[in-house]
Amino acid sequence: MHPCSIAPDPPAAACGHAVHFYDQAYPADAASDFIAAGLRAGDACVLLLTAPHRRAVEQRLRAQGLGAGARQGHNGSYRAIDTHQALAAMQVGGRLDLSRAQALLADILGPSGDGGKQRARAVGDLAPTLLAAGLADDAVALEAIVDRLAAAHGAEVFCAYPIADFCRQGYTGSLFEVCAEHSALAFPERLWAQGFMPPRSATSPAWPAAAGRIRS
Repeated sequence: MHPCSIAPDPPAAACGHAVHFYDQAYPADAASDFIAAGLRAGDACVLLLTAPHRRAVEQRLRAQGLGAGARQGHNGSYRAIDTHQALAAMQVGGRLDLSRAQALLADILGPSGDGGKQRARAVGDLAPTLLAAGLADDAVALEAIVDRLAAAHGAEVFCAYPIADFCRQGYTGSLFEVCAEHSALAFPERLWAQGFMPPRSATSPAWPAAAGRIRS
């Protein structure tokens, strides 16, 4: 059984398919650290973000000498894709088309470079953008595709959602479903203090199991 790590802070290391729920500002520091580690490891790194999130992450990468086009100190590759452009290519009539999403994400998360040996590492806000638009079912379906592809190709993926987006009426179930599609979960510290979260455990499968799925 593959347990799901639950932590109050952003996952510091690559862990398959990680999600960070945040209160206020997008966790650009955690996202940039995630990409920086991939660049230094020689991964094919992708920022699949909306413009404000992408700028925040790129600013931090540049501060480390790891911005787009910079090669000093790493062997990985880097590219940026706009979230809204990617979603437009995945949708039909304003709703997610599963086959289109599968094809586009397989191209991003599959191995590339060096004869297909370069591992993919991506930071994305596709599903959070769908959720914010009121398309919770599409967001969960997209996360399921990402999770399958990440597992199949050994890719590393970092997602981040504003926790407030799950506070709408009827969205609690979507929170459990999103958690079930990730291998590491991070929540704001206040949720433990307020008793919202289950007791802390370094390796607890409680949330994925509660969502009706046990990871294997």
